Amino acid sequence: MRHLPQTLLNSRNSLTFILVLIASTLSLSACTQVQSEPRNLTVLPSQPGTVALEKLLEQNITDASDAESIVLGLAESKDYGRILNLLKADYADEAAKLLLTMNEGVSLEEATLKLAKATDSETAMGHVVRTAFILFPLEQGGLYHYLQDNLGIRATLLNKWAESAGLLTAATMPEPDENGLFIQPLINSASITLFHPDRDTRGAMFYKPADSETWEKARDMTWEPVNSVLTGPIVYLQANTTYDVKVILTEQQDVEREIVTQFTTRPDTPVINPEKVYKLSDIYRGGTLDLEALGIEGDENGYAKIVGDKDTVIRAGDDEKYAVNVGDNSYIYFENITIEAARVHGFYGEGAHDIWINNCDISGWGRAPNVMKKGIAYEMEDAQAINYDSAIYFRQSGVITVENCNIHDPRAIANDWSFGHPKGPNAFLAHANHPDPKFKGQVILRNNHFHGTQTHRFNDIIEGRKNAEPLGGFVRDSAIYNNELAYSNDDAIEVDGGQQNVLVYNNDISHTYSGISITPVRVGPSFIFNNYIHDLGDLRGKQWASIKMGGLLTSPSGQSVILHNLITVGRNGLTASRFKNDDTFWTYAQNNIVITEKDNNQVGYAVYDPENYSGSQFINNYFYNLKTGAPKIEATLTEPYVFEESKLNQQIAEALFNGGKTVMLPKCDKYRINNFTQRNEDGTQALYGIVE
Repeated sequence: MRHLPQTLLNSRNSLTFILVLIASTLSLSACTQVQSEPRNLTVLPSQPGTVALEKLLEQNITDASDAESIVLGLAESKDYGRILNLLKADYADEAAKLLLTMNEGVSLEEATLKLAKATDSETAMGHVVRTAFILFPLEQGGLYHYLQDNLGIRATLLNKWAESAGLLTAATMPEPDENGLFIQPLINSASITLFHPDRDTRGAMFYKPADSETWEKARDMTWEPVNSVLTGPIVYLQANTTYDVKVILTEQQDVEREIVTQFTTRPDTPVINPEKVYKLSDIYRGGTLDLEALGIEGDENGYAKIVGDKDTVIRAGDDEKYAVNVGDNSYIYFENITIEAARVHGFYGEGAHDIWINNCDISGWGRAPNVMKKGIAYEMEDAQAINYDSAIYFRQSGVITVENCNIHDPRAIANDWSFGHPKGPNAFLAHANHPDPKFKGQVILRNNHFHGTQTHRFNDIIEGRKNAEPLGGFVRDSAIYNNELAYSNDDAIEVDGGQQNVLVYNNDISHTYSGISITPVRVGPSFIFNNYIHDLGDLRGKQWASIKMGGLLTSPSGQSVILHNLITVGRNGLTASRFKNDDTFWTYAQNNIVITEKDNNQVGYAVYDPENYSGSQFINNYFYNLKTGAPKIEATLTEPYVFEESKLNQQIAEALFNGGKTVMLPKCDKYRINNFTQRNEDGTQALYGIVE
């Protein structure tokens, strides 16, 4: 157990006193000017095509064969080999022509269009287009939309070429309204997306309860390059409340237009059809509770409700895969359900939507580890390793809410990294790619306690399926908040995949190999804020990263936004991790506290960013290493911590490290993040970690 110095045992009051005292002695002139959040733009450096263009310029290359040699050389390199392996050898000619055309000052879009239209067959045209997508992975979205408007070919053909390069072409949300907006409310948040903006348009958002006269400023919308939209969330909203929202669009500081509309957040509980309320004791007869067979579901006017009791426990037999089979039935609310056995999954459904699970208790699920081979569990000698067995798994389903649940003690077990990538059980497995865009994503996990034990752990506690794909994992517009997550041999939360306005906040994370994985962000932006990540360690006590990121070039091209987290760990904070041999990441990190204890090779970094992607920004973060007595960073800081000279010292760092799930530092208006930054009651201190 970690202890404060004797003089700081009353941690919250003493820490507040120290910080207020420091703030009172500082000149706060650096904090007087409010700064709006910078617009994050996709930039060209680091892409293989950009590197090739630089080499052409450096070597004054104008010959096609020499340009081909540059491309083939990059394809053999460690940095770009994995990306350019997608280019067949006979695409080198197209790559050379594209690069030489761009070297004359022609844009990527215009050069691709010109060369594609000059081909004599659809096959040759496809080679040109696919080559452009692969050489410039961070420009795929914009190029795709440009070719949609200008190439004049069948949409199915362009989509085929784009998808072969890993690009998202399917719709992930319904069509926008007459203003070009799509708004997705959840219970305590809503995301706002503007379709078809000009590339240089900036979107400022304001919001207020409909019965209020006072507008509040939200965080500016973020440019999302895959779908070429402006988007962003509004957070800390009240349930079942109507809000006015105002979007002001500007270009070069001139107001282009103003949009005012309304949305209503979801209620804390769904509307129930009173004619479809079932007591579990009346409908359960042992084995699997099969709602498809029972024909139980509601509709958009009211959910069916199934209520459990302490004496009715669902126990599926060893030959029954699920404790509760929802199938594709929808609009079902479960309350007070207890599950104590299931061969594979506790709750399972496929193609379902609008499922709400409240106050459940799940244990004893997963295949039995009857056979152990090199530390990995198998149910039978000739079976595959036990993996993905989950307390709750809805395949290709969306609009799922899980709240106030206790998930613990799976039957299956997970190996640690000494036996290779962990395999084993999960509490929740996300696969929110419902076939209908209306129902994609919208997963809410809140107020839950998902926990293993020191000797019996999860693989990932919350995991995503198809998490290398744009439509993988939580997909879009989801919220994971107010959860306590502990004891896994890999990640506490794996958000990998689409990550379009996926929010991860106010979670208490401990005793895992890594805290939160956002590797890769295929679409984004995702928002990781006000989490408390501490006391990491797997079964062996080993740990890697608090927040791990990577795969920007091999699985492009989304951004993460990391704000106001409190990270107090032994090893690393914001950390590059390889995905398909690429540890490049694109993030906007502001107002975080990251304090590490140890110091060694790849150990003790507050930020470890060896690729140093120029689009990333690190602004006003408190970074410190207790072993070295100074920040340990491998990254380029955009703006250092505002009170760096007075506050980056051992005493303050130790007090923050041991201060519990919420700590405070003096406010600075310049670095206030609209709608995200939370302060104490008198407004003098900014909160880091859990907000209660």
